[in-house]
Amino acid sequence: MTRYHKIKPKETGFTFSETSHKTLEFDQIVNRIAELAVSRYGQDRIFALQPLNDMDAIADALTRVSEMCALLEEDSGIPLQDVGDLDAIFKKSKLAGSVLFAEDCVQVYHFAVCIRRLNHYFSTHTASTRLLSTIFSRFQPTKSLEDTLLRCIDPSTFEIKDNASPALASIRKKIATAQTTARRKMESKMRALSAEGILQENLVAVRNGRLVLVVKDEFKRKVKGLVHDQSATGASLFIEPLDVVADNNYIRELMVEESREIEKILRSLTDDIRIHSPLLDGNLEAFGETDFYHAQARFSKLIHGHQPDLVQEPILSLKDARHPLLVLRLGYQLVVPLDLSLGEKFFTMVISGPNAGGKTVALKTVGLLTLMTLCGIHIPVSPQSRIGMIHQIFAVIGDQQSLENDLSTFSSHVQQLAAISSKADQHSLVLIDEITAGTDPDEGSALAIAFLEQMTRRKCLTITTTHSGVLKSFAYRTDGIENASLEFAIATLQPTYKFRTTIPGSSYAFEIAKRMGLAAELIDRARAIVGTQKNELEGLIFELDEKIQSYSRMIHEADSRESEFRTLNKEYEEKINRLTREIKAIKRQAAEEAENLMLESNAAIERAIREIKETQAAPEAVKSVRNDLAEQQQKIEQIKSENIEMDDETPVGHFSIGDRIIWTKNKNSGIVLSAADKKERVMVQFDGGIKILLPLSELRAGKHKSPAQQPIKVNLQMNPSAIGEIDLRGKLSEEALDELAKYLDQAIMMGLNQVSIIHGKGTGKLRTAVSDFLRQHSQIQGFRLGNWNEGNSGVTIAYFKGSNIEIKSIDE
Repeated sequence: MTRYHKIKPKETGFTFSETSHKTLEFDQIVNRIAELAVSRYGQDRIFALQPLNDMDAIADALTRVSEMCALLEEDSGIPLQDVGDLDAIFKKSKLAGSVLFAEDCVQVYHFAVCIRRLNHYFSTHTASTRLLSTIFSRFQPTKSLEDTLLRCIDPSTFEIKDNASPALASIRKKIATAQTTARRKMESKMRALSAEGILQENLVAVRNGRLVLVVKDEFKRKVKGLVHDQSATGASLFIEPLDVVADNNYIRELMVEESREIEKILRSLTDDIRIHSPLLDGNLEAFGETDFYHAQARFSKLIHGHQPDLVQEPILSLKDARHPLLVLRLGYQLVVPLDLSLGEKFFTMVISGPNAGGKTVALKTVGLLTLMTLCGIHIPVSPQSRIGMIHQIFAVIGDQQSLENDLSTFSSHVQQLAAISSKADQHSLVLIDEITAGTDPDEGSALAIAFLEQMTRRKCLTITTTHSGVLKSFAYRTDGIENASLEFAIATLQPTYKFRTTIPGSSYAFEIAKRMGLAAELIDRARAIVGTQKNELEGLIFELDEKIQSYSRMIHEADSRESEFRTLNKEYEEKINRLTREIKAIKRQAAEEAENLMLESNAAIERAIREIKETQAAPEAVKSVRNDLAEQQQKIEQIKSENIEMDDETPVGHFSIGDRIIWTKNKNSGIVLSAADKKERVMVQFDGGIKILLPLSELRAGKHKSPAQQPIKVNLQMNPSAIGEIDLRGKLSEEALDELAKYLDQAIMMGLNQVSIIHGKGTGKLRTAVSDFLRQHSQIQGFRLGNWNEGNSGVTIAYFKGSNIEIKSIDE
């Protein structure tokens, strides 16, 4: 399929040189899109693609393709099908008195069915097809015509159905009856002749629409009748016996009558089609447009195409641009994209670099993508790409030598530059490969500079390729002109096809020659010939290239590490958030448990208070207990409602004397006074002066800064029935002293003035140990043995020093 029509400038106002469409390979794009159309009506529109000179029209065309792409994403089952060539059928049907063949009517029937299905499909997809709806809304189903055609003709066999008309049904019934009668006569005749051995085959055949018998040639005179045919060998004759001629004649008459009725039916169907001609013509036009955009959408999917952003200013800003034919040939991922901008900071770009490095492909990519956009075709770029209004594209790429016009390559090249110079303006895109390369380098470079200066002054969007160091320098020092190149791997001397702006490229002629095996002395001599300055320039470019590639690798590695860091950081943040939620949940649960404990403790304390009252305790002590209880209850409520954040308290397995700790049971802080004993306990002095022997498992490391003294809050665990006395009988000295130490601490915080220590009389060893312990206790003012009514020498009465202890909580 190669029916590409050349672009006609006069029809669109767009200037496009005669050979540019092939130079930029636009004809191949058109042919590839046409292959995706399902009908010749879609193909005709594709082959007639023309650049549009109105931005609104271009935007609408691109948007219709985008909408069709969205439909394909949503549902690939758009009911489009090939409807054949309907032009001749419709043209014939419009002639008065014309009669279409049954096959033609069936083709019209299939088209009517297709239109009805399309209309139904698109009527349910109007939300996402704002612009396409202007096409779909033109579909006008012809259900009555469709039903009539289906009633009269079998679409699979093209046969006219018996019920197409009452007359046809009657005729065919008569034909069937007559054929049955004639066949019975023939079969009777066949049996009789077969018994005589006259027939070659025992069957009733048909020749020229008449029933005949197959008679042997030697017996032909024994069968009276009409000879209709002879076998190829001449051994058999096909004879119609005289006694069935009348029956066959009657059948023939009925068949002629049938043919006339069929023609009458087809003429009626043709008249019906003629009546529907305006609707059918409109449907065919809308069908062709639908197929046209459907094919473009399928092509867009193949090349990963997008609709670029259109602007009125003549600029080009291509991002992630790829050559569509390379995408189709190699695959999207294997084609190296390029980013290129023209018309904002600069208007002219000079691309340099080694041969086969991708310079010409870059030229063609820019020109082809621009032309495709102006024709309303999606292009393989990022949607953020911008393309402005271009009215002219000039592409001078490849050998333009003309033997017919007696022009050399350079002469033809200059002739095209002259044509561009006379026509190009700020709405022009000029693409020139190897500008003025076919003549003396100095003179050619001078001509190129003069031409590029003119294009830049006119603000033409111009891209040229070159190997000339003069042009590289010219681009570097001239406003409005920028260098560009395609990266070349230094280590392998292979192109990477990565496009870079602002940096000129080296031709790497000497390096490539060395790699290809050219003698070293020839290369050294060549370097000497070009001169030191040339070598220094190429050397700088070479060194710059190396550094850029090295930095690119470093940036890539840094990006990879940053990506890894971001991933890890995200994971850690998620873990921290999860742990924070868990900690808050635990604290909330702990507060609720504390509240329950307070309810239980309240009852215990009330009992303790009753006993204190019974011992005639001071009213101030009772009031203090109640106040402290209320304060503790208030703090628990605060923890529950505000979810106060608490400092992390990391368990520590060892403390030194002087270390500050926190008692986990009530969060009070103190200082370690002793090393751990065998039972992993240390003596702790709290900020209020109280000393308690506590297990290491209940301690956490505290802050080293000494806080201001606060009232001590201690959770007491003392049986109310045992307040005022402790029974140590039956215990070893060490165990008894441990219990005594705890008891004394609790008694002090209960506010008792004295306690009774029951140690029994026995050997006196436990009494002595108790006495020694009490002498060393800092809170004991004195002690004595009990009186006769207190237990005598089996009890020691100990008296506490005065204390400013403020009791904050009492637990059962």
